[in-house]
Amino acid sequence: MMRYTSFRKSLKLLAAPIIGLTAGAIFTSCEDNVPTVGSDLATGEVQIALDSLIWNGTDQYIYRGEQKFQVGCPKIKYNTIFDDAVDTRSTTNLLGRISVPEYGDLHCSFVSQLLSTARLDIPDSIPISQIDSMKLVLYVPRGELTGDSLAPQQLKAYRLTKTLPSDINNHFDPTGYYDPTSTLGSRSFTLSALGMSDSLYTHKRSINIAIPLSKEMAIETVEAYRNEKTKSIFEWPQSFEEYFHGIYVEPSFGRGCIANISYIDFEIFYNYKKQESTVTDGVTTIKWVTAVGGTGVFASSPIVLSSNNITYKPSEYLQNLAANNEAIITTPGGYRVTLKFPAKELLDIYNSSQSKLAVVSDLSFTIPAEEIKNDYDITTPPYLIMVKSSKLTEFLTSNSLPNNKDSFYAEYDKKTQQYEFSSMRSYILDLIQNGVKDEDLEFTIIPANLEFETNQSSSSYDNYYAMLYWGITSSNSGTKYLTKCTPYISKPSMCRLHMDKAKTIFTYSLQQMK
Repeated sequence: MMRYTSFRKSLKLLAAPIIGLTAGAIFTSCEDNVPTVGSDLATGEVQIALDSLIWNGTDQYIYRGEQKFQVGCPKIKYNTIFDDAVDTRSTTNLLGRISVPEYGDLHCSFVSQLLSTARLDIPDSIPISQIDSMKLVLYVPRGELTGDSLAPQQLKAYRLTKTLPSDINNHFDPTGYYDPTSTLGSRSFTLSALGMSDSLYTHKRSINIAIPLSKEMAIETVEAYRNEKTKSIFEWPQSFEEYFHGIYVEPSFGRGCIANISYIDFEIFYNYKKQESTVTDGVTTIKWVTAVGGTGVFASSPIVLSSNNITYKPSEYLQNLAANNEAIITTPGGYRVTLKFPAKELLDIYNSSQSKLAVVSDLSFTIPAEEIKNDYDITTPPYLIMVKSSKLTEFLTSNSLPNNKDSFYAEYDKKTQQYEFSSMRSYILDLIQNGVKDEDLEFTIIPANLEFETNQSSSSYDNYYAMLYWGITSSNSGTKYLTKCTPYISKPSMCRLHMDKAKTIFTYSLQQMK
């Protein structure tokens, strides 16, 4: 019988009511030669003007009441750029190689510091002579695989020889940070179980890749924990990092599969004696048997540095699309899109309304997206973020969240096949109040990984204003709050954005006194 323990670490909204009447105006980037026509929707002294402009990519119309006017509008200007530098610090790590005709070539290895358990969960009664073995285990969650699960793979793991740099990115070269002649261990494997049906692997939420390590390392680790002079190094991350700088793991064989490693664990195993009783014909027999126990000692953690080493060369197909000014998005790293948002044209129309009072309700920006067909199930990224280009570096290095003023996020909708950047109201209000500068119009779109938390269900009134003013989404189970935003590097992904069909919706009410 095996005894085993594992080491793992495991607004309220104040919605302010709007005073005023609500009407709608839908706009895209347009010239300011808009007719000032209105329709009376209310009797008395208040006149509400309903404006709407529909842009389907070719024709643009503005509607006021029952009247329709065609206007000329410039299309959104954008560029597709290739940036092979990306911040790859992450709690997950990519490992493997793929070569996809439509996507390109991707090679992934990783480096990671580790966190130690403060106390060794092996009884002091177990002598060193009964320490049996040690393993490095990499956990791959179900579904976190790109490519052929049957493709044979091989990896090698190394112990780092010095501290990793804090400004690490995907161009990090581990040469000089490990001894290539001294491996911790190696392993040949396939991830075929990830492709099996749930009925066969009902209880397997992940596939474990176990790399055997030397017995000497296991003994050395136990002795260090038990030594009064050295056991304190395991109590703090800083002192442990000086003792064990981390690991470097690289694919040494195979091309056809990329795995997402969600967790890393070093485990020590030992044998011990225990009593076992059996009953035969009413007679109980007790005997001593050998059993195996195990415990985790070092593991990955969000509080220590972990980074992917990524080399990506886009396919000739994608290069040709980008050269023809198609808007292309890829991960991890690669293509991103920059654009000039038509805020100035929106405000020209807004300011030409000749209204005594105008109440801005909302602004959103929707971009249709197309999956690029391939045989490796490389799909669209789940989220995009749109950040002012002048603030992008600060946004990424500070691990900021979209604030709906300088930065926004959109989730991919599989049914409508589009991304919608909603809740841009604070952005347009700031421009109305402070004026428009060139840097307010230049944005960069990149894929992102977003994490949310959900609180208890709130009222429909609170949910409405949460979405309207803060971009917080709600459901029957509660309100989702965005808690983390990082570059999307957990899987290869790609898509084509149809910028010629992008739609900007600007909603506000006009109130004129007679």
